Formats: sequence, structure tokens, C-alpha cells
Amino acid sequence: MITTLFRSFTLKTKLALILVASTAVMFLVSGVYFDYFLRENFVKTAHQRIEYAFHRLHIDLGIVEADLKKGIAFIKDDESFLASVELINTYQDKEHYDAILLDEEKKRLAEELLNRVKISLNNDIALYDAREDLIAYVTKTSQGYYLTYVSFEEGKPVSYSRYENEYEYVKQPSNTSLHFAAKHISYYKQKYLAKGGVITYHRHDNDLIIKSHQSLFVEEGNQTITHIEMSRYISKPYFQLLSSDLGIEIGSQISNKRASKKEEMIISEEENRFLGSLTMATLDGGVVITAALDKSSLELALQENRIAFFALITTMTLLTLLFLQSIFKRSIAQPLNSLMGQIEKIERQDYSDMQVIHTGDELESISKNVNRLALSVQERENALMASQKKLEDLSNTDPLTNLPNRRLFNTMLQHGIDLAGRNGDKLGIIFLDLDQFKQINDALGHDIGDLLLQAVAERLVNILRTSDTLARIGGDEFNILIEGFHENSAAMPILEKIMDAFHLPFVCGVHEIRTTASIGIAFFPDDGETISKLLKNADLAMYRSKDTGRNRYCFFTEELASIVEDRTLRINALKAAVEKGDEFTLVYQPKVSASTGKIVAIEALIRWNSALIGWVTPDRFISLAEETGLIIPIGSWVLQQACNDFMQLRNEGHTLPYFAVNVSSLQLQNSDFFEILSSIIEKTDMNPKWLEIEITESYLATNAREAFLTLSKLREIAVKIAIDDFGTGYSSLSYLQKLPVDRLKIDKSFIDDLPGSVEGIAITRAIIALAKTFGLSVTAEGVETKEQLEFLQQEGCDEIQGYYYAKPLKIEELKQFILNHT
Repeated sequence: MITTLFRSFTLKTKLALILVASTAVMFLVSGVYFDYFLRENFVKTAHQRIEYAFHRLHIDLGIVEADLKKGIAFIKDDESFLASVELINTYQDKEHYDAILLDEEKKRLAEELLNRVKISLNNDIALYDAREDLIAYVTKTSQGYYLTYVSFEEGKPVSYSRYENEYEYVKQPSNTSLHFAAKHISYYKQKYLAKGGVITYHRHDNDLIIKSHQSLFVEEGNQTITHIEMSRYISKPYFQLLSSDLGIEIGSQISNKRASKKEEMIISEEENRFLGSLTMATLDGGVVITAALDKSSLELALQENRIAFFALITTMTLLTLLFLQSIFKRSIAQPLNSLMGQIEKIERQDYSDMQVIHTGDELESISKNVNRLALSVQERENALMASQKKLEDLSNTDPLTNLPNRRLFNTMLQHGIDLAGRNGDKLGIIFLDLDQFKQINDALGHDIGDLLLQAVAERLVNILRTSDTLARIGGDEFNILIEGFHENSAAMPILEKIMDAFHLPFVCGVHEIRTTASIGIAFFPDDGETISKLLKNADLAMYRSKDTGRNRYCFFTEELASIVEDRTLRINALKAAVEKGDEFTLVYQPKVSASTGKIVAIEALIRWNSALIGWVTPDRFISLAEETGLIIPIGSWVLQQACNDFMQLRNEGHTLPYFAVNVSSLQLQNSDFFEILSSIIEKTDMNPKWLEIEITESYLATNAREAFLTLSKLREIAVKIAIDDFGTGYSSLSYLQKLPVDRLKIDKSFIDDLPGSVEGIAITRAIIALAKTFGLSVTAEGVETKEQLEFLQQEGCDEIQGYYYAKPLKIEELKQFILNHT
């Protein structure tokens, strides 16, 4: 019935009823909750203030304890004071008391006690001798500090006293009671005093008294030298000051109940106040500390908050009614206007700020449908635009590195050419190719190869100028566009920065990979005025860098075309040679003992006589073989032939301890290498310990972890390992110590200028010393003079290899050499 009645009301009546009911409920609930909250906070605040008062008391008592301990700590180090005490301990005889000698000392001690108690702002201080008799004390009275020392007449104690502002001590009547006990009272065990003093709590009337005790003992045992104690009264003045500071009435009173050692705090609520009590145990009984908080101020604040809250609620209610009245007036016209406005915005393809009209009737439903339609149209248009942008990004961006790709780079290059042509500027095209990337990819997998490409791209982006453009055009090849210069020499610093970027290893997952780059550069307009010509010439310059040893940059020159043609011819001839298999031969260079001059080993070296281009030196085809991957079949042939020749020598009686074969890093990274090596050793029936494999230092630097695993497998089958051209790479000395290496070969470049080169001497000595430290043998390469030989002999080099003894020999020549040097 109520629902039916409510539905019969007009929209205006519905809103009015909802408004009145909501306001009444909100006012009632808020008032009850806020009153409860204020009441709870009222009690909580009172408890917190009382608890803080007791906490503040504990802090103050801790400070007093520290002051008391510090106030009497002087006794340990005051030699003059202790000397006076020792004098009294030694010469005081109550029956034959020497007043002239001892009273003056006691007066001086009393003066010192006065100074100490005044400086530390405490109430009294007392001193006892070794027999625990009272020597002197000082106590604070309403007239000032009162000094007293104890003398003896006819064996009985007599006290003399004065106020601090008086000069003469006055003998006190015999019935005068002393402020301190004539005999020292021990409230503690003596062992505690040996650890630095004791604090005890006492009571007097309603006051709390804190005493600090200190005793000194002779070093030989537990015999007492003296006792000293100092007191502070926690009395009414202190509590008045604390009460004023905290706004709480704090006091103390004696408790007749037996106090436990654990302090008991109780907070209770009375009619007009909150009362907290804290019972503290003393040696004389309990002392109750009380803290009373008057309710009147808190209740006044509570009442003021209630009034303020009700005023706020009333104000908010009135403002809400006025606001809703204004809304109600626009509840019909404004929704219709808004709805028409939404439809017009959709017609204009404007989908921003599409607010739903909340009226609870058909207008709201229509508004929602219009908005859904607008959102659907907007989503479709956005999806279409995003798809177009994605397609454009994919067509212009390398997905692996997020760098511009070849298409976008060519567009930017054409723009740069046009701009440079108009302004009369120059621009440079840098063609960068990673060295031996294929080997890294094959050895570690494409995932690691991708990580390496990303790392290289990131490092290049960081070192290039903002005006430079870096692009990945495919595989391990990058193009860089540099603009805004007038002289070709301006590109030199940029090229040097790029080369320096490859000095540090690249972290790729768990691998640290060292790689280098071969770089070619061509300039507009000197080396070409079109995109294709500039890219081609930069590519030619890059290949020239590879041919001349990699890890360098080369500028395009007109002669490069013929050089590249020669390179292509050599690659084709090399492929043909591998297919035929009869163009390669091996020669052997002897290794001679530096101490005996006898041959101790040989190194196998490959030679190539091409049917197409004639004799080709190793430096002109080894790098090509590695780059094209042909080094794997060539290297397998070298291993097979060298093992065959070595076993032939042994069978003919030419026994040598071992022979050495150079193995490319690409061979070591090949998954079939160990299978091929094991097969060769088995077929030739050769002892693996006769074979020494020479590896390059760059192989260790490329991936030290993989190198360690590979060399360890070689060591397991007893094959020896030597590092060739040592000193020219980047291997870590700390890792070198862990590698299963047998020999270091000093590179010829360090030997050439010996013994005249200071730098050559230093490097050679360092390598020999390093080898000896790690227990490795040393072979010097490229020894050609007697002076070089003598220097190496003096430095402790093990083996000599070079033209001084012999050039690389054919197998028959080698046999004769062995006969002459064994």
C-alpha cells in the first residue's frame, strides 16, 4: 500500500519526501555517533594524560638517579679527598682522639661535600669511614645547607655544625639527634657497590627520597675504604611544578598497604574527576603517587563540540535543501537540453564529457543508450586509428630494439640529404656490423643473441647525440646518420665514442659477452649524393674494416671497390678449396727450450695455394673463414692432418713431448667439436696429452663462463691448453687463475723491440711473472735476434719460437731439424 501511495506522488513530492527522510536519518545517526565518539574520546584523552603524567614522573626519577650517581662519582678519582679519608681511617682512635689533626680534615671533607651537593642540586650527602662510622654530612634546610662533622671526646661522638653562610662550627648538645645514622646502614649487598653504586628508594612523611650509594674498596680484597651517599627529596614543590606543567594535580602520600616490588597503576573515574594512582615500593614502605584530572574543562570542551556539530549539521541541511531545490527546478528542462546536446556532439564526432543524465525515468534510459552508442562509435574509431598507427609503427620500427628500421631510416636519410643540400652542410652514414655475431648466436642461442642486440642498441642510443639517428637494418647491422657539420673530421669524436662503447662487456642474462664492431663511414656529398650510393659505399668501408682485423672503423675511398672485389674473389676461392680439399698444406715451426737449445715441440700452421688466385697468406683468409663459417671444416682438417703427421714422426723415431694446433673460437663453440676431436684421437691412436690446443685471449673475453666449461672438458681428456698472443686481449686475471690453462704465449708485438723497448721489457717481465705465479709455462713468439733470446733466457722464459731458430718447415725439413737439435 505504501509503495502504491508513493508511486502516485508527483516527482516533486517524491524528491521532497526522500530529502526530508534522508536529512532526518542522517541528522539522527550522525548525532548519536558523534556524541558516542566524543564521549569515548573524552575518557581516552583523560587516561592518556594521566598515563603520560606517570611516564613523565618515571623519566624525571631516571634523571634524578643519574644525577645522584654522577654527584658522588667524584670520590673514585679525587686523590686529595681519598687521602683525607685514609688519614682518618689510619689515625682515628675514639679513646685517644687527636682533634687537632683529624677535625681539620673532617672540616675540609665537609666543605667538599657541600660543594658536591650544591653543584648537583641535591638535598643531602653523608660520608662514612672504613669502620662505617659517620665522618661528616651536609643537609639542605629552609635556611640553607647545614654542615656537620663528628668528633670524639672521651670515646663518645660529638657533633659540630654550621650553616653554609657561617664561618665557625658550633658544638651541638649531646642529646642532639643526627640527620644521618652514626653507623652506616647497608640497604644492599656490598658486591653491588663494587659494580658502580646502588640507588635505593625511601620515604619520609609524604615525601619520596632517592639515595645514591657508593663504596670504595682496597684493591687486594673486599676491605672498605669509605662509604658515601647522596639524597634527593621528591616532595611537594616538585609535584606542584609538575602539576603546573601538565595541567594535572599530582601529589604523593604514604601507603599503609604493603607495596610489592612491581609498580601498580590504577585509573578510576569519579563524579567530578579522573583519578590515577601509582604505588611505588621503598625500603620504608609504599608511597602512592596520585594524579587527578578535573572533568569540568573536558566536559566544557565536549559541550562546545556538540554545539558546533549541531550547528554544522543544521547549516548543511539548509544548504542541501537549497541546492536540491535548484536541481529540482531543472530536473525536466536541463535533462532534455543535455540529451539534445549529446546527440549534436555525436553528429560532430565529439565524444568527450558524455555525462549520463540521472533522472530515474525514461530520460535517463535514453541518455544511457545514447552514451553507449557514442562509446561504441568512439571505440571503433579508436581501434581503427590504433590499428593504422600499429601498422605504421611496424613498417617503420624494428620490433626487437624499437629502433627505426631500414624503411624509416631511408626516409630520414633522404630528408637529411635534402636539408644538407639546401644548407651546404655535410652528413655521414655509419655502417656498423658486430664482429663474430654468428658465432655468439650459434654458441649461446638466438635468445642470448637477441639480448646482445638489444644491449648494443641501448648503449649506442646512450652515447650518441640527440641529433643522431640510429637504426637497425637487419641481423647484426646498424646504420647511424650524423648531421650538422661542415668538415669530415667532425665525425671522428663520434666514431671514437662508438668504438669506446664496446670496451666493456654486455650483460645478457647470466652471460657477460665481449664483442667488437667493424665500422664503415661515407660522407654526403663527397662519397655519394643518393641513398643507395651512400649506403653501398659505407658498406664497402665496413667490409674493409673487417678485412684489416675488425674492431676498427674505415672511411670510404674509391680504392675500396677493388678491395671488396678481391675479398669476394677470396671468399669464392676459399669455398672451392674446402670442396676440393687438396689446396691446403701444413708447415711446422719448432719450439726450442730456452735453457738447452733443443727442440721440445712444434706448432702446426696452415698454408693455402689456391688453384684460382695462387698463394694466399693466412692473414688474408683466416678471418674470412671465420666470418663465413668455413673455419669449421678447415679447422677439422688441420687437426686431422697435424695428428697424422705427429704420429708419423713418432713412428719414425722423432719423438717430441707435444705438438700445438691453433683452434678457432668458432670451432670451440661448435657442438660437434668434441665428437670430431675424440674421433681423430681414436683413429690416429694418439695419446691426448701429446696435443696442445692454442686459443686466443679474445675467446676467453667473449664469454668467460662458456670458455671455462669448454676448457674444463678438454682438460678432462688430458689435452693441454695454451693462450696464444697473450697480452693483446681483455681477459680477467682473476678468471685466468681459475682456467685450466697450461701455457701462455707472449705475442710477437711485445718481442719485436726487445731488449731496447722499456715498455716491451715491462710487459714481457709482467707476463712471465704472472705465468710463474699461476704455475704456467711461457713461450715467446717471433724471436729473431740473439739479443732477444738472451733477454728471454735471463727472465726465465721456457720456450723460444721464431725465425732465430727456424721458419715454419715442411714435414721433411722438420725431420732434419729434429735430428740436428736433439
